[in-house]
Amino acid sequence: MIRSINTKMLLLVFGILVTTALVLMLFTKRDLRQKILETEEHSVKNVIYLVKLNIENQYGSLLFHKLSTLEKRKIEMKKLTALVVSNIERFQEQHQQGLLGEDEAKASALDWITTLKCDDDSCFFVYDEKGTVLAHPDRALIGQDVSDLKDIKGISLFRSMLQTAKTRGDGTTIFTWHCADPSKSTAKLGYFTYYSPLKWMIATAVNVEDIELDSRKRLTAIIKDLKKTFGNVRIADNGSLFLFTGKNELIIPPKSADGALANAVNLLTGNLLLDDLKAASHHPDQPLEFIRQGTNGEKLGPYVSYVRYFKTLDWYIASDTLQEELMIPVRKAVLRQIALIACIFIVSMVITFFLVRRISQPLKKLATYARDLPNHDFSSPEVSPEISSLPARYRDEVGNLAEALVFMEEALRRYIINLRETTAAKERIESELKVASDIQMSILPRTFPPFPNRTDFDIHATIKPAREVGGDFFDFFFMDDDHLFFTIGDVSGKGVPASLFMAITRTLLKAHASGAALPDEILYKVNNKIAEDNESCVFVTVFCGILTVSTGEVIYSNGGHNPPLIILSGATRYLGVPKGVALGAIENAPYLIGKLTLQPGDVLFTYTDGVTEAMDPQGELFSNQRLLEELTALRNDSIQEMSRHLMERILTFADGAEQSDDITMMLLKYQGR
Repeated sequence: MIRSINTKMLLLVFGILVTTALVLMLFTKRDLRQKILETEEHSVKNVIYLVKLNIENQYGSLLFHKLSTLEKRKIEMKKLTALVVSNIERFQEQHQQGLLGEDEAKASALDWITTLKCDDDSCFFVYDEKGTVLAHPDRALIGQDVSDLKDIKGISLFRSMLQTAKTRGDGTTIFTWHCADPSKSTAKLGYFTYYSPLKWMIATAVNVEDIELDSRKRLTAIIKDLKKTFGNVRIADNGSLFLFTGKNELIIPPKSADGALANAVNLLTGNLLLDDLKAASHHPDQPLEFIRQGTNGEKLGPYVSYVRYFKTLDWYIASDTLQEELMIPVRKAVLRQIALIACIFIVSMVITFFLVRRISQPLKKLATYARDLPNHDFSSPEVSPEISSLPARYRDEVGNLAEALVFMEEALRRYIINLRETTAAKERIESELKVASDIQMSILPRTFPPFPNRTDFDIHATIKPAREVGGDFFDFFFMDDDHLFFTIGDVSGKGVPASLFMAITRTLLKAHASGAALPDEILYKVNNKIAEDNESCVFVTVFCGILTVSTGEVIYSNGGHNPPLIILSGATRYLGVPKGVALGAIENAPYLIGKLTLQPGDVLFTYTDGVTEAMDPQGELFSNQRLLEELTALRNDSIQEMSRHLMERILTFADGAEQSDDITMMLLKYQGR
């Protein structure tokens, strides 16, 4: 029974399916768990970050409104003070005209200012350079020394304003004082100006507590809005967000603990839980694990929490999610995977059974025919009717096999010698091409990251030849400790000639990229060298640059190559490159230099035209615009992931269409020191 092809094929399929399932489960379960956990944790961090941005925006609006109101009042106070000064000058003019004595003019001005009053909480007052009050609605203050009065910062109010007004002409500050009623001291916004003819400080003060009250109302509205937002946010099944202050006061408690969290202890550390959460805010991308005690003394957790700090209000935004709930999507995914594999297994076995049965019957006939084939008389043109009818009855591999056996019987003698020679020649050519491919790939950098000890930049490259060997290349190396030379190129044509020309070009570039050579000089020298005796008219497009690692400056030159892209934190765009002809086309061709400065996190993406000219089965190109859109979508990935994902999307776009050109890409990410 086991010797039959039916049983063997069924056992083979069974074994393959079981092995595949076990290997898949073994190697993907851990990765699946890690990826899903990372996704869930990333989602939580994003939610907290967006909430923090919302708080910043709303508080910024509150602050803008408060400052705008204060600025309006300052302008009004300045205008009113200017009117007061003009009236003092009128009294001075009367003195100069002899209508009033000097002391009488001063007294009249001061009496007039004492009677001025804007409302119950605003007034004008005057004091001299010694800090003695000369005019004030509260006449009990007139003649008193107020030089020791402090503002809200603890600075001597009248002395500092005197100095400021003398230097700048006027000044403003916030302080606590009263106007007419000494029992109603409130926060005041003061405007001070110096009247030099009489050496007087003329000031006005208005109440600003209404502004503070409005700010508190707006802050209360922000908290109310946050409570609504927090209530709508869903983290896992029962996780939530909460808000507390640096003084461990809960503003918005979590759903699971209410106010009890304020005095809760993290059983893993023995510290107050809120203190541990505040410490965790220094590392917002790292989770804090904690276990706390429930109301009945039971242990609750472990929980996973992420925390962000809003310094302006001394607020902490945190999450609390049971670690077990984060695992629920993992278990669901594993169960779905098991169910899917089981369904595939059952369906595959049923289909295999019927297919094997259909194939096995004619195969038995063909096996008998093949067994007897050595005994056939090859000089006879006759073929067994039973075998010759199989190709017409079976329009599949079985029919093809039957046809092949008949053909083999007819042509075996004629082709056996040629078959041996052709096979040997083909194996030799394939072996040589394999060796050539290995040699070509070995001369290009293959170890990534190439400089594991360097944290100030990272570089990654990928190449996929259209044939066994190709004409694309890339290279990078340090010219000295602070200068990294990098280049990418594309030789015209394909196959072995292009690969040889590629090796020559790469060697020349590396030979001339030494000392203090600049990219345009390197391309100029290499072009002249290649153009000598270039009877085959082969040319190569090249883009090369030199990165100054300490500053992020890149000096580059272009020899007819595709313009690279610069991937910034907020945008992706093509880099403007100086024009230059391909190397090997024209001797003594000039090349220009371009410069840019990379900021930490910026990525320079270089590539060959095999990327943008990849075609789908309908002949549509991948295109420059699609490349720009894909890189924009991938800009938050690492350069290794960006390279891998982009290659996958190019192959997905091609949808099985034959690769027409080599595909090469190189990414340089600047990290900064």
